[in-house]
Amino acid sequence: MNKTNTTFSTPTLAIQSWLRPELTPVKSNVDYSRFKEDLDRISANLRDGWLEATAIDYALEGLPEGVPRSARVRRAEFAVFALRSEVLRHLLGLPSFRAYSRMLAGSDLLADFCGVRTLEGIKWTSKSTLERASKLFDADQLEALNRLLAELVGNDDWSAALGLEERVDATVCLMDTTCLEANIHHPVDWLLVKDVGMTLLKAVALIRGEGLVCRMPGGPEQASRDLNRLCVEMTHSRRKKDSAKVRKRVLRRMKALAARIAEHTRRHRDRLASEASSTRWSPRETANIVARIDDRLALLPEAVRQAHERIIGGRPVASKNKILSAHEREIDVIVRGKTDKEVEFGNALFISESTGGFIFDYKLYGRGAPPDAGKLAESLERQQAFQIDQPIEEVVGDRAFQTKATTRALKEAGIIDSNCPKDPAELKRRMEDPRFRKSQKRRGSTEARIAILKNNGGGRVCRAKGFDNRAAAVGWGVLSHNLWWIARKIRERREEREPKAA
Repeated sequence: MNKTNTTFSTPTLAIQSWLRPELTPVKSNVDYSRFKEDLDRISANLRDGWLEATAIDYALEGLPEGVPRSARVRRAEFAVFALRSEVLRHLLGLPSFRAYSRMLAGSDLLADFCGVRTLEGIKWTSKSTLERASKLFDADQLEALNRLLAELVGNDDWSAALGLEERVDATVCLMDTTCLEANIHHPVDWLLVKDVGMTLLKAVALIRGEGLVCRMPGGPEQASRDLNRLCVEMTHSRRKKDSAKVRKRVLRRMKALAARIAEHTRRHRDRLASEASSTRWSPRETANIVARIDDRLALLPEAVRQAHERIIGGRPVASKNKILSAHEREIDVIVRGKTDKEVEFGNALFISESTGGFIFDYKLYGRGAPPDAGKLAESLERQQAFQIDQPIEEVVGDRAFQTKATTRALKEAGIIDSNCPKDPAELKRRMEDPRFRKSQKRRGSTEARIAILKNNGGGRVCRAKGFDNRAAAVGWGVLSHNLWWIARKIRERREEREPKAA
């Protein structure tokens, strides 16, 4: 890779370094020393690996030409803070923004890493500022940052700039997929009607709170109580002898109530749209409320229809047409036959790592994801476009990646197919090959890599709302993982060379 290939569209901005006192020395604490050493290495790689420069470039892209230079400098400083603070949050295991705010304000080391520790004190540590920083970069920009880091470690010239003694081997791709579970309750059909109805009633209460009142007997509070009462009846109907008839009867009442809620919401929404100037809300806030109401009003008939088909009609609904959540539209039903979870609800996450554990490629799929063989082909296409002077020589995956089309495509590309065969006899035959046997033995560690990424990066249950935010959370998780991986490798090499104390 040539340094001239990395260009930035924005002019160079002089960002003044943060002046800060020395950190308090910590004696006889090996864990702290190692953590500080890793943070120092990650900090240097963010600065020297063009990641901060690229982040600044992204942050300044959308600014109009007339913005003063001082405002551009503040924006650039915030971009560096956003990059560092979110990398650190994922390294710490994704604490809540409130807990993270306290951790950052109470630790000179963490505040120093994020660049918010000055001679005057620690700044930018409120939970709202941290939450805003986490959304500064989108999933595509994070994918580009991860690709830049992968190109740096995969080439001899630039891996040394990150402190690595040798480049990371990118010739062998170990691939696997998992389910990134969504933070939703089990998708029960009639509960979807409740979820949509409650969201609409909360919007009505919000509008009425601004003095825009339409006739609604009992108000949204009474409607909420009626809806909750029907849900309780539906829950207890299973214990009754004629439970099927009771469920149908309760659902019909729920459908009638949902129709009334929709009508009341529609009238309040129309009044808000016509009298928005009389509220305390800005035009943007009003538009967001109206858009949320319109979205749920469009979803309510579909949720009612799905519940009707299942409970009254007794007909199954195809997975591709099924609504799984009123708030998460892009999640899918993933059946992998796991012992503890036969069915999972979330998104398919694909990763491709090196034999050493560096994640070179990843992708979070929305609804209607391709089979694993299709994910493999897409990943190879992405990785072959990287500016890395190492051609891919071998692909290793489980049985889901092994198809005739995959085998044929890899053979045509001159890539060794070390995917696990589906035929037990073929697997037994191929296990006699030392290279295949070694690759399959190493493939088991990819499961551990996924666990590290999900537990410390994307989170065991990703709490980001919306598919775009979930994809960005995965991008942050991969970036923080890879930066930690580089720092740990460098520290372990140093510890190996140093003589042990007697």
